Amino acid sequence: MKTQIYRTAQFGELVVAAFDGAANYSTDPLEVSRLATQAVTHILRRARRAWISRLPPPTGMKARNLSQWI
Repeated sequence: MKTQIYRTAQFGELVVAAFDGAANYSTDPLEVSRLATQAVTHILRRARRAWISRLPPPTGMKARNLSQWI
């Protein structure tokens, strides 16, 4: 059986998966929420950086200056 690691998912599916994964590490609801929040934030930041890196540089702006906005 193959797992599709890189696929488009609904935001709700991401949150549910993060909470399910975090529940494996703790039974404290606050800790589970903290871990899930960190995981979702990490995934969204990586996705944003990957999306920005694929954009062409704006007219009149050098590509290296785009990194200051990340």
